[in-house]
Amino acid sequence: MVKSRVKDLDKLLAKFMGEKVEIVDQNTRLLTAPGEHYGSVMLALDLKVRHSNGDEERLDLVAKLLPANEMLRLAFDIYVTFKKEVFAYTEAIPTLVLLQKEYGVQKAKYIDQLFPKCYGARISTDENSNAVDDDGVLIFENLKSEGYITEDRLTGFDKEAAELIVSDLARFHATTIALKLIKPGVFKEKILPCTVKNKGLEQLPEEVGKSFHDSIMEGAMEQSELEPYLPRLQKIVDYFAVHSFVNRPPPNEKWGTMTHADYWTSNTMILKNEKGKVIKNKIVDLQLCSYTSVVRDLIFFLFTSVINSTLDKHYEDFLRAYHNSFTDTLKDFDLDLGPYTWEEFVKEVNDVGPNETYHVLVMLKPICTEREKVKNSAEDFQDSDWSRKDLLGPQHRRKLRDTVLAFVERGWI
Repeated sequence: MVKSRVKDLDKLLAKFMGEKVEIVDQNTRLLTAPGEHYGSVMLALDLKVRHSNGDEERLDLVAKLLPANEMLRLAFDIYVTFKKEVFAYTEAIPTLVLLQKEYGVQKAKYIDQLFPKCYGARISTDENSNAVDDDGVLIFENLKSEGYITEDRLTGFDKEAAELIVSDLARFHATTIALKLIKPGVFKEKILPCTVKNKGLEQLPEEVGKSFHDSIMEGAMEQSELEPYLPRLQKIVDYFAVHSFVNRPPPNEKWGTMTHADYWTSNTMILKNEKGKVIKNKIVDLQLCSYTSVVRDLIFFLFTSVINSTLDKHYEDFLRAYHNSFTDTLKDFDLDLGPYTWEEFVKEVNDVGPNETYHVLVMLKPICTEREKVKNSAEDFQDSDWSRKDLLGPQHRRKLRDTVLAFVERGWI
């Protein structure tokens, strides 16, 4: 059963707010919807707190807790990945902001604005422990109460939204690369701990892992348009059946840095203005960060999360938006842009693309699971919620077909 309260919440808030606070009132509700989020349990915390000067304040917060289900803990290697995310918010992001301040970067461009504000994070209430336990928690501002939404995973982003998102992604990547180039020792100490390797689907029960893996060929073989490419696709699938995709090869070092490694519709939140235009974006869920090429995040996002017809028409526009933002960010730190030309960037995309195809295709299974097919919330999760044959339907088939054909067109399959 999921917890209804966060242990020692007042102490955790006091640590991050820099003063003792008293929780006067607290209402808690579950935010985790069945079939939409698996890697954690999310609680909305509606708080009234009293500051040390006697003033009272309302806080709309979110608590991110470990999933109650043991299989989900294994699937997300939670005892490793939760620690990574806590470190990202308490050490990595503040370090990147310090670098920006040192170089006189405008406050509006500070990297912490790309992420939800963190009000507290711990792996345990035992400050001497280095192990994640059931009292581990991250506390964030409630982005939903500020108007942020999660895009429909079965639809995807339009051109305007996708350009903004990839531009923000580039800012994140370029700032971490700047730290690596300018202060390699600090990068090693403050960034690399967020990228330690975690395990992947190989930890799942055999029938669940097999259902993920088999979803690619089962879907492809139902579509006549993909018949000419089945042998090539089978070769990729067979390779990754014995080589976990989380064990990525070392990157081309100039493009290697801390990446999100799971950046799709459910791991970003957008804010729209009164005309429906996306004006801001927040990157969420940093538990799977990896040290790899920046273009892996870009490729994974584009091919999982952008409307396929839009991606076909504006693919180069998205690459341009990313590259322009990336190089503009490097300029903030007076870095040599010579190694990061447009031509070198496109080459990196095409070099890495073939090795990211399986990651995209296998993740289309949870991304395209039909609504309301999964009835259990994360804490009541059953193996069958990932392995049942009826979870996928026409939308998965269309997305798989369009994605495979796009990969073929680019020579990645």
